Amino acid sequence: MSGWQKTPFMIEVKAGQSKAFCMCGLSKTGPFCDGSHKLTDKMPEVVKFEQDRKIFACGCQQSGKRPYCDGSHNNL
Repeated sequence: MSGWQKTPFMIEVKAGQSKAFCMCGLSKTGPFCDGSHKLTDKMPEVVKFEQDRKIFACGCQQSGKRPYCDGSHNNL
């Protein structure tokens, strides 16, 4: 799975910005969607941010709160 890693991705986002997070696990630009989901029944999670902040996106694809990291990578 090119583009993915087993640890969270720290991402800086700006107020008013939207990000499409990959939920199928096929994106070569993971954690962001590159359109690979078109071969599956999964859709990206589009999140619009209300304020500037740093977030941790799930890199292991095991989080119960995807696209956000919930620490599941610690159990892999």
